Amino acid sequence: MLNNLTGLRFYTALWVFLYHCSVYIGGINQFFLDKGYLGVDIFFVLSGFILTYAYYKSFFLEEITSKKYYNFLLKRFAKIYPLQILTFVIVGILLFVGKYIFHQKDLVIRPDHIVSNLLMIHAWNINDALSWNTHSWSLSDEWFAYVFLFVISAFSFRINKIFGRIFLLAVVLFFIVRWLNIENFDLNEYTYNGLERIIPEFFLGVSIGLLRFDFQISKKMASLIFVLSILALVILTFTNYKMDALCMLIFAGIIYSLSFPTYFDRLFNTKRMVYLGNISFAFYMFQLTAFYVFKPFQNYIGAMSLSKYISLPLELLILISLNLLMASLAFKYFEEPVRLYIVKKLKKE
Repeated sequence: MLNNLTGLRFYTALWVFLYHCSVYIGGINQFFLDKGYLGVDIFFVLSGFILTYAYYKSFFLEEITSKKYYNFLLKRFAKIYPLQILTFVIVGILLFVGKYIFHQKDLVIRPDHIVSNLLMIHAWNINDALSWNTHSWSLSDEWFAYVFLFVISAFSFRINKIFGRIFLLAVVLFFIVRWLNIENFDLNEYTYNGLERIIPEFFLGVSIGLLRFDFQISKKMASLIFVLSILALVILTFTNYKMDALCMLIFAGIIYSLSFPTYFDRLFNTKRMVYLGNISFAFYMFQLTAFYVFKPFQNYIGAMSLSKYISLPLELLILISLNLLMASLAFKYFEEPVRLYIVKKLKKE
C-alpha cells in the first residue's frame, strides 16, 4: 500500500540524519542540510495522511467505538514503544559510561526526565530540555497525535463532513498565519519541538488524506504536482523565505502526489527503497546511538591528519553504514517481532 510513501520515509529519515551529521561532525556544506530538521515535519504530515488513508472507513465513516479506539492505540503503541524503550536504555548506558567511566563532562544525564520519557510525554511541553535519546521528542508528539488529534479529526468529520474539513483547515491556516507574522521564524526555536508543531501538520495530513478519497488524479498530474512541490522546496530553501512557516504546504504536495502513480516511482517504489522505508523508523531512532558509537572512529580518523575531502566522506560513510546496520538488525530482531507479539497478545477481537 502506497509504496512510494514508504520510500519517501527513508529519504526523509536520511535528510534528518545528514542534518544531525552536519551538526555533530561539521565541515559539511549546509545549503540543503541546514533545513534537514524539517524532515520531522514531513513525518508529521505523512502520519496524518497515512492514518486517514488506513482508517478512513472504520473511523471517518463508521461509528467510533471504544474497542476500535483501543485497538488503534494498541497498534500504534506496539509500533513505536519497543524502539522508544530500547534506544532509551542503550543511550542511557552510553551516557553513564561516557560520563562516569570516560569522564566526558559535556554529557548531560537528567534523572528527572526518566518518567516522562518512559511515558512518551516528554515533548508535551513538560520538560525544560531535550534529554536521553533526544531525537525521540518527535515520537512523543506522534503519540499525542495518536491519542488525541486523530480521533478529534474523525469526530469532527463525522459531525459534518464539510464542518470537519473546514475545522481542520482553519487550524492549519491559523498556525501558518501566526508563524508568518513572526520575524525570522524558526520551527525548532519557536515551537521548542513541542505540540504546536505537530497539531497543524498532522491536521494537514488528515486533510489531504480525505482529499485522496475525493479525487483521482492522472499520472501526469501527480508528476506535475510532485515536480512543482520539489521546485518550491528548493526555491524556499535557497531564498530562505518563510521556509519554516510554509514547509508543511510543500510537504503536503509531495505526499499527496506520491500517493498516486508518478513518473518518478522508481526513485521510491523499488524493493530496496521499500525495505529502507520499513527500517526508517529504526534508522531515525538510532541516530544518537550511532554518533556515540562513532566517536572512537572519529578520533582515530582525526589522528590520521587526512584531507577533509577524504576524512569527511569517510566519516559520513561510516556513520550511515553504522546506522543502517543497527536499524536493520533492530527492525528484524526486535521492532517487528515485539510489535507482532504485543498486537497478538493484547488485541481485542
